[in-house]
Amino acid sequence: MVSSVQGFSLSREHLGFEDTLANIAKRIREQEGQRRKVAEALAGLRDVTLEGVEEIIEPSLVKLIEQDALTNLTVAGVDGGMLEQQLHGLDLILLRAVVAIFHYREAGLEWAEYFPSEMPFPRLIDVAEPLDAREFELLAGMERQLIELEHATEAVRANEMKLLLLDGSVVPQYIDRFPHNQSLLERYHKLINVYTKLYETCAESGVLLAGAVKDSRGRRFIDILRCKVLPSLGGLGLKQKELEVLERSRDTVLLDHVLKVGERTFTFRYAEKPASYVLRDLGEWAARIHAFYLKTVPFDRPLRVEFVDFGGEPAGTADRIASLIYALSSHHDAFGLPSVLIEADACARLVGEDLCIVRDSIADRIGPSALLDLRRHRKPF
Repeated sequence: MVSSVQGFSLSREHLGFEDTLANIAKRIREQEGQRRKVAEALAGLRDVTLEGVEEIIEPSLVKLIEQDALTNLTVAGVDGGMLEQQLHGLDLILLRAVVAIFHYREAGLEWAEYFPSEMPFPRLIDVAEPLDAREFELLAGMERQLIELEHATEAVRANEMKLLLLDGSVVPQYIDRFPHNQSLLERYHKLINVYTKLYETCAESGVLLAGAVKDSRGRRFIDILRCKVLPSLGGLGLKQKELEVLERSRDTVLLDHVLKVGERTFTFRYAEKPASYVLRDLGEWAARIHAFYLKTVPFDRPLRVEFVDFGGEPAGTADRIASLIYALSSHHDAFGLPSVLIEADACARLVGEDLCIVRDSIADRIGPSALLDLRRHRKPF
C-alpha cells in the first residue's frame, strides 16, 4: 500500500519529469526554428561567389549533381562486423570483413561478387595481455579497421574498378589518444601503414577512394561557415541568437535544411592543418584528404563523404565521386546510403550468438571456471 505522503511525492516527481520533457521539446523547437532561419539565409548564397574565402576550395556553397549512368563500370564497398567480450584472464575479439563488388552494365547491376567470399568465416583474436577497458576497446577498433583495409587493398589489386567505398572515414578512427602500450603502439603503426598502402594502391590503379560516414557528428563544415564564410559576408543580417545556434549544431542537422536532393556542399579540407597525431603520421596524404556533404534522398539527412584526391583537383574528384554515390544511394527515399555498402554490411554482420558459441567452445575444452564472466555480467539476482 502506498501512503498519501508517498503518493504525493511520486506525483510531484512525475510532474517534474513531465516539465523536463516539455522544456526539452520547447528548446528543440526553438533551435530548429533558428536553424531554419540560418538555412534560409544560406540558401540565398547559391548564386553568391565565395571565391577568395579562406578554406573554401570551390566558389559556391551548393552545387547541383547529376547521377552517374552506371554504365560499364565496377564499384566496390567494404564493411566489417565485430564482437568483443572481456573476461577474467582473457579477452576475445571476433571479426569479419567483406568487400562487395558490383558490376554494372547498361545502367543496371549485372552481377555481384565478394572478397574474400560472400560470408567468410570470422577471424578470432584472443587477448591475454592485461589491458584496461579503454585499451582493449582501442585494440578491438584497430583490429577491425585492419581487416577491412587489408581486404579492400587486396580487392583493388585483383579487380578493375572505378570506385572503392569505405564504410566510414578514410582516416583511422577511434584513436583519441596516442597509445603508449608497446603492443598497441605496434598495431597503431601497422594501421597507419595499411591506410597509406591502400592510398598508394588506389592511386596506382586509378581507383577513386571515398568513405561514406553513416551518422556523422562532425562540425568542420559549420566551423568554416561560422568563422570564415559568414564574417566575410557581414553575417547575412542574422541576429546574434540565430548565429549562436550554429555553435550548438552539427553539420548534418543544419544541412538537412539547406540541401535539396541532388545537391552537395563545397569541398573542404578534412582538417585545417594536420593537428592530430594521426594526420601527422599519414604524412603527405593528410593534405589530400577532403570532404563534402551530399543529399541523396528526400527523407534522410545528408551523407558526409570523405575522399582522397590523387590528381590534385579535389573539386573535380568530388564531382565524380558525388555523381557515383548519388546514383548508388537513391533506391530508398528514407535511406540514402550506397547500395554496395548496404550489401557489404549485410554480409559482414555478426550476431551476439556467434561469440557465445566461440566462448562456450573454449570453455568446453578447459572448464567453465577458467573463463569467468566479469561480475557486471553474472549478478546472482
